[in-house]
Amino acid sequence: MNDKKSQYYIQAILKVLLNSEMVTTVQLAEEIGLSEKTVRTKVESINDYLRSNNLGEICKKRRIGIWLNATEEQKVEIQKRVLNNQTMDHLQSDQTRMYTALRYLLKTSKHNRLTTNQLADLMYLSVPTTLKVLNDCKDWLNLFNVELNVVRNKGFELICTESQYRIAVKHFILRFTHQESLDEIIQYFTSSLDLEQVKRCIIDTENEWGFEFAEESFNEIYVYLALSIYRRQLDTANGIILLDDELRMLQTYNEYSFAEAILKKATEKFTVRITQAEIGFISIPILCSKMIDPGYNAAAGDIIREYDNKLQEFVKKIISVVSEVLNVDMTRDEMLFHGLLIHLKPAIFRLRYEKNQSNGLKGYIKSEFKQAFRVSWLISVLFEEHFHLMINEDELSYITLYIQSAMERNKKPINTVLVTRTSMGVNQMLCEKIKRTFPLIEEIKVVSAHDFNLDNYKSAEMIIATRELDKEDSRIVEVDEMLSENSVRKINHKIRSLNTQTVQSKVQFDPLCHTLFEPDLIFTHVDVKDKHELLEQMCTRLLRKGYVTKNYLQSVLSRELATPTSIGNMVAIPHGEQSEINEAKIVIATLNKPILWDTEMVDVVFLLAVKMTNDFEIRRTQLFYKQYIHLVNTDKDVNVLRKFESNTDLYRHLIS
Repeated sequence: MNDKKSQYYIQAILKVLLNSEMVTTVQLAEEIGLSEKTVRTKVESINDYLRSNNLGEICKKRRIGIWLNATEEQKVEIQKRVLNNQTMDHLQSDQTRMYTALRYLLKTSKHNRLTTNQLADLMYLSVPTTLKVLNDCKDWLNLFNVELNVVRNKGFELICTESQYRIAVKHFILRFTHQESLDEIIQYFTSSLDLEQVKRCIIDTENEWGFEFAEESFNEIYVYLALSIYRRQLDTANGIILLDDELRMLQTYNEYSFAEAILKKATEKFTVRITQAEIGFISIPILCSKMIDPGYNAAAGDIIREYDNKLQEFVKKIISVVSEVLNVDMTRDEMLFHGLLIHLKPAIFRLRYEKNQSNGLKGYIKSEFKQAFRVSWLISVLFEEHFHLMINEDELSYITLYIQSAMERNKKPINTVLVTRTSMGVNQMLCEKIKRTFPLIEEIKVVSAHDFNLDNYKSAEMIIATRELDKEDSRIVEVDEMLSENSVRKINHKIRSLNTQTVQSKVQFDPLCHTLFEPDLIFTHVDVKDKHELLEQMCTRLLRKGYVTKNYLQSVLSRELATPTSIGNMVAIPHGEQSEINEAKIVIATLNKPILWDTEMVDVVFLLAVKMTNDFEIRRTQLFYKQYIHLVNTDKDVNVLRKFESNTDLYRHLIS
């Protein structure tokens, strides 16, 4: 077949449209002798030609038909061109030809090759014209590192990795959906795969998690998921391959868990084996949509590193701006940097898919930490600039707590008393010199030696004395009235000692664990009659926020029947099945009155909704337990938790 036959079909379509008020694609295909899909392709190219030459347009309404929308003058001009048998090769645009050729080429395999002559016949083109189209196809495929190779006496083959192939097919499908419906073109590449079930895997996961993809993102995941299931059913050689470090990076993001939940449903519906690399591959477009343009040639590791770099730059910019406004240098506060970095990963995920992270303590935070909250609003501007996302007040409230904790770390005045026998003038001079030398000493209470009584200054952290005191107390530092270098060294030594004691007395969770905690998942001084009522409250909160499935509570109760979870010191650590957890979280409750747990009374409960399904989750859970054992090691340690009056204070204690 050649160009003349293609021209014949184009003219035949136009004649039918000129002589009919409306016609269906099926009727058109039967009358002309082509497939419905070929007719649609040619109709699109004719429509492009009509529009560009101001000759009207072809309108279509799904399930009704297509018709020519043109004035009488325009119809006369079209009729003239058709009847005069003018050449209309240009109706079949280069883009349309390339689309048609790519459609065939991307379906080729070692067992199903095409030759140039076969492709020319399929496209109704001459061999020289087909060769020109093939050059365009090669250029397009090269964008995705896919090489079009000709095997002598056998035909074409695609040389690429599995991921490169899928990326190319995905771009082809989404780029040329105007030629066919999305379902039709996906079906072409996936044979008889049940696409409705593929969609259900995504939609059901969205419903369970409480997220909803934008249409663009949904379509991209839909294409990738269909290809993943179909290619795994074919048991394509090697499948998707990701480097171990790339996979570990991906597993630190909520998007990986989201992709994992989608693919878990796919394994149930289609009985295919899905690897961690497949999960990672599908998590990348979820992760990067509307944030970075990874480019056609970027490897998975490069994409994630670019994402992480952007996130780190953003966090550094936040800290720099906040430091400038508050006039407090927080740029070297590693705890603030890593805390914000870890918190913002799931925050961006929530904001992108419009999942509100309700913060019931927002009002309290706004009134209690006014300065930090007002400064946090500057972050909303930076957020929009970097990610094109509007951050909401709930998320800002969480960020406020990180900033407030950093402010307190950077500004902890030492409660200081000066015991002296000298005159008021000398005392004032000495106090000013001490405060200038030691910024952490902001205020000094001056008391004469004969009035000094240790019992009256129990809250003092440091007692500076200009004369020897006949008392034994580790807080006492003896100095001279001129604050010599030796005296400065003594005070410095004491300050360092105080800082060391503070660090040792505080159980400090690694920032990687911070996303396990939320104020909304902390209940303080709760009144419940038994553990069933308490566990129901805790699991309901997790379910409402989309962190677990509706079956999680039952799995927790079943575990309670099988294994005691009280661990001493009136503490219990119930937990449920990992398979019912969407996102790892820790729920904490302190009780007003102890309740019977197994055979022991309990008044502090940690519901551990943790996951151990990949390297990142294993590492985070290990880090949590490493500090958790110190948090509840003794009754004295647990008493610290019992004394917190609000969930905000307990939350700050955990992340500070």
